[in-house]
Amino acid sequence: MMTDWQELTVGDLCDTISDTYRSNDDEVVLVNTSDVLEGKILNHQSVENKNLKGQFKKTFKKDDILYSEIRPANKRYAYVDFDETEHYIASTKLMVLRPKTKVVIPRFLFAFLSSNQVLAELQHLAETRSGTFPQITFSSELAPMPILVPDFETQEKIVGMLASIEEMIQNNNAINNNLEQQAQAIYASMFTSNVNPSWQQGHLSDLVTVKYGKDHKKLADGCYPVYGSGGIMRYVERPLYDKESVLIPRKGTLNNVMYVNQPFWSVDTMFYTEMRLPNVAKFVFHFVKEKDLASMNAGSAVPSMTTDILNAMELSIPSASALEEFETVVAPMYRTMLENDNQSVKLTELRDALLPKLMSGEIDVSAIQL
Repeated sequence: MMTDWQELTVGDLCDTISDTYRSNDDEVVLVNTSDVLEGKILNHQSVENKNLKGQFKKTFKKDDILYSEIRPANKRYAYVDFDETEHYIASTKLMVLRPKTKVVIPRFLFAFLSSNQVLAELQHLAETRSGTFPQITFSSELAPMPILVPDFETQEKIVGMLASIEEMIQNNNAINNNLEQQAQAIYASMFTSNVNPSWQQGHLSDLVTVKYGKDHKKLADGCYPVYGSGGIMRYVERPLYDKESVLIPRKGTLNNVMYVNQPFWSVDTMFYTEMRLPNVAKFVFHFVKEKDLASMNAGSAVPSMTTDILNAMELSIPSASALEEFETVVAPMYRTMLENDNQSVKLTELRDALLPKLMSGEIDVSAIQL
């Protein structure tokens, strides 16, 4: 380890902020613990600023770190990387951490707090506390944590190395998003703009069987992804389902619908679907993606989806030949997306392996030119 690194604590490097939202905007964006995952804020949808639940109180700004007090191992944290935060309100279950920029680069502190070693330690501390679920607080568990802090130049190099890996992952995500939009446009051209009058009218229940996901907490770690509303939460020893499926959140970020074509586990806050016809999974995915699911259960206090609502969704059921044609056209796009996803998994593993070595000074970055 380099000799000029200082041993400080997390509390030396950031403050916990509890600034209460006091504006009167017509619409706001609510950020709950379920709306942050592995560095990203997942929900950017505005809702009417009316009859908000009491838990939504905290404001935040760019370069803050949102960090869940509940179950650190679930990776419910986010780095705020955008300026327009005035209309956002965070749950009181999210700590708002504001880095002290005179002593630390915000991204350096975020890298430390998002490392697997730190998350595992915080999870252990959370589980030793008395209470109904594993929880941490800033003053008791987070602030006292020791952290080695190098000079700003070294911090910049470490952040730069990690950013280069993140950029490759983000590039894969951007390519996949573009391919998905192309597939959505093809879907619209074939099935929305040119509905064949001879196609049978039916409901989504004619094409799929909607099922609930299941609890995964008692499963050992393995190679099968566990999907929640924000994406992959962890990997477990065995799959719940091993065929093409469309995953739909039951509550929270409802419009984050996902297509999956590998063995997976789905959590109990998600629906997954079994296909009842051949060549129909990608069609169903784009059909559901086209809908505004968040508006379909307006009477609910919290945005939520039900089996009955999904089953009752009306549609024209394309002919077998039309479904086969759509599958043939978009399947190569989906193969490319899967390849990119697999590469991103390997890049994530590389980042996670490098991170503790970089943060401890085990890897000397002094010779790196950024």
